[in-house]
Amino acid sequence: MLSFQHLPSTATPGFAQAWQLYEEAFPVEERRSKNQHVELLQQPAYAFKAVFQEEVFVGLLGVWSFAEFTFLEHFAVSSQLRGRGLGKAAMALLQQSSPVPIILEVESPTTPVAQRRVSFYQQLGFSLNPFPYQQPPYGPGKPWVALQVMSFPAPLTTEEFSQISARVYQTVYQIKAS
Repeated sequence: MLSFQHLPSTATPGFAQAWQLYEEAFPVEERRSKNQHVELLQQPAYAFKAVFQEEVFVGLLGVWSFAEFTFLEHFAVSSQLRGRGLGKAAMALLQQSSPVPIILEVESPTTPVAQRRVSFYQQLGFSLNPFPYQQPPYGPGKPWVALQVMSFPAPLTTEEFSQISARVYQTVYQIKAS
């Protein structure tokens, strides 16, 4: 049985494993530094969670909970455990526990890896929205990253996308939407 464990500080058991996976799974331009993450853990809307199957660490989630939507900032399954349905099970658990729509960012499906990632989420009921979107830099010297937004359980309208991206820019990335 899969479960999520909240990791409120670097001293929480499981944090080190989750952090190691975070650094392995995401390129430097798509993640925060450890110091930035420590500060982020103080945000009441943010939760860094480890995913466990029984007692075994299998993955991580970085989740923002807002009244209108849940923003899945980061999600990864340990590379040694991929292909066993654990990612689908973790996402199903998140979907069941979220009373509001779920939003996430993905690379445009222009490479085989990005196509597989988009397909993974589509199989879970997510829609790839056609709106232009860029992930703001996670820090000085890091680039803006061209991504697309996926949403569950339905595609976003132009107005919904505008409101959601403004909230994500303001709260998650701490900048004003352009």
